[in-house]
Amino acid sequence: MSFGRMFSYVSGIPLPVKVLGFLAAGLAVGLLFPTHPLVKAVYVSGTYFPRLVVTLAAVLVFHLLAAAMAKLLLYHKERARRLFIQVVLIYLVMGAVSLIYAFVWIAILSHLPFALPGEARPAPLDWARQISSTLALMLSQQPMLQALVGGLFLGWLTARVSPLHGAAHAIIVAGDLILSAFRKFLWYYPIMIGCLAIGIPLKFGHRGLALYGRCVLWDMIVIVIWCAAMALLCKGATRRTWKQIISYYGSVWPTGFGTGGSYDTLAVNLISAEKDLGLSPEIAEVSIVFGTVLNKNCATMSVLIVTVTAAQLLSIPISLAQIALVVPPVLVLGLETPGIPGGAGYFMSPVLASLLHVPNPVAWVTTFIAVYSGLIPMFSTAGNTTDDGVAGALLEDCFHGMKTNGPELAEIGKASVQGEIS
Repeated sequence: MSFGRMFSYVSGIPLPVKVLGFLAAGLAVGLLFPTHPLVKAVYVSGTYFPRLVVTLAAVLVFHLLAAAMAKLLLYHKERARRLFIQVVLIYLVMGAVSLIYAFVWIAILSHLPFALPGEARPAPLDWARQISSTLALMLSQQPMLQALVGGLFLGWLTARVSPLHGAAHAIIVAGDLILSAFRKFLWYYPIMIGCLAIGIPLKFGHRGLALYGRCVLWDMIVIVIWCAAMALLCKGATRRTWKQIISYYGSVWPTGFGTGGSYDTLAVNLISAEKDLGLSPEIAEVSIVFGTVLNKNCATMSVLIVTVTAAQLLSIPISLAQIALVVPPVLVLGLETPGIPGGAGYFMSPVLASLLHVPNPVAWVTTFIAVYSGLIPMFSTAGNTTDDGVAGALLEDCFHGMKTNGPELAEIGKASVQGEIS
């Protein structure tokens, strides 16, 4: 077989198949040849790209959030403001509830102690103070959170001030170029995962493989049950029929699972929300587009689960009290994480390293990204994207009590979709 034909054949393999293939190969190579210098060199080569992304994370997030905010406000009319506020509140509540749900599952599955030996058991007021202190620390010392606030403000300013609309369009173009660059580098994503996967058995042996497998199992249990609960909520709280709900989940869930990225599922999600779930075009466009940008609730659940596994792999003591303290920051981080395969691993792991005071942040980041790979981002994306449709059904049937201008809302969605798909 010629090189060209082989490349064409490999290019035609679906991304999730390639990710799982390289993941399995990396785990096998690390287990069979843990001391070979070449194997160690291949593993180290896989750490370069995540380090680069982490280094540039604040800049990337700043432009992506500024672009998303500018894009929304440029096409945002006064009569649609209430609808925009409603859908954002739905995603905030959904994110908070999902993290509490995941915390309960972690307490059941992990058997972590409530507090470490010598660690004070905080009273409710002390806990609230610690959470406030953690959030304040993030805002003052974490470039990622500063980028979040600064990006949102810049996007709002350039979209609201008429003479700055040219700058707003430039920011939108910059955001689209960043997403386009990530898509063009998707060919390397399976290779990187394969290289990083070598490190799990190479550094942690059979124990590492066991902990990784357990992490995937926990993630599957937590997200599949969550998705079933969201489908039941959709049936009980809205006018959707089981036929509509099953048709929607049957179209979007496998697509999200297969792509591993919310942006790559956007077009299918929009079509299915209208055709299968029966949402009006304006509601579907607003809830799905905004959800693609803002809603990463299942990804944040996975982040909590991976945090426990990464800490155990690196022998870092961790307690339920520490997990509880990182829940609010993770909720905020979910709003700034790009919907690209493995995005939560790239953008959340360095902040978690700082919040948990891990002794070796570089080892934490590479281990976290290696664990947050393969099936985990696929389950996360499947849950994220179908939750967008449920949010749209709740918005239309439970909260859509005002007269909105359909063409104006359609303009918001179409303009955003064109930018995300381009």
